[in-house]
Amino acid sequence: MHYQLGCDYGTALITVYREGDPVFLCASHATAIERPDDNCVAGVRLIGAPSADGNNSLKNDSQTKLLESADAKQSAYVPSETVGRVAAAKVGREKDPFPRRPGRDLTYGNSAKALVDETIWNMPTGDYELYRTALQQGKPATEAAQSAGGQFAIVHRKISEYTFKIETVLSESKATINAADVIDRPLELALLEIISNAVMSEAEKDAAIGHLGALQEQINRGLDREITPLQAHRIMRAIGDRANWGMRACFSEELKPAFRSIYSSVRNAIRVAVPEACDLDERLANLCAAKSDLENVPTAKTLHPPVVVPAR
Repeated sequence: MHYQLGCDYGTALITVYREGDPVFLCASHATAIERPDDNCVAGVRLIGAPSADGNNSLKNDSQTKLLESADAKQSAYVPSETVGRVAAAKVGREKDPFPRRPGRDLTYGNSAKALVDETIWNMPTGDYELYRTALQQGKPATEAAQSAGGQFAIVHRKISEYTFKIETVLSESKATINAADVIDRPLELALLEIISNAVMSEAEKDAAIGHLGALQEQINRGLDREITPLQAHRIMRAIGDRANWGMRACFSEELKPAFRSIYSSVRNAIRVAVPEACDLDERLANLCAAKSDLENVPTAKTLHPPVVVPAR
């Protein structure tokens, strides 16, 4: 298995080989694993750099780019020819023991980056069957993850730690967020797009509009016109859970743009209102994406119950 990361630091990408499997890291991230030295040190090889334009778009103007979608980040890096040759060499040599998963929507977080940032990319994932069995026995997810060990245990523990940290920061903020701007407006735009969709049938449109109306009612229940950053954060987490953090969402393709739009709108409003929470928010979202990946192994069934927006 390998992970390939487009990096915000604007540095060349390197590949780390461990027991034959490549893991792609930037030079800045790789210092947490091996100290870089010229072109090759202890299994670390320079394989190429992203384009200058791609780097600058990720590196500069971080505060003013908060309202851009994560899709722009995803497309900023184009793999080098070397990466293509490595991938081609593996095809035909042996069957990949890891089945390919559906593409991840990076709007909700980058699971590979979480494994690198938390320095657990080279750890075993943990025992999924132990995790599932513990859940079936009624144990909380965090306790079940500790039974599984490996990345399961650490990712769940880190999520708890970062949740406490970011909620502490957000609860201290005196800023407010206009709920109509960050929730109702994206929903209204999504409804208009569905109505004008020439491919969908009227029955499909009615069903999609009904789902979005129910979501809007659920989110807005008990909310004031102005909400706190902490309330907004909990709404964002609930939407992320419903979207399965970008993997195998339980709703139709037609609803995915709406959920993505609402999630991005609320997230960006939080980051503008409380800039000091940006790093914590990114790390937490990436960890939630990693948790989703771990839970969605090929033999997994749906683990997430219907999401209920937390009470205010």
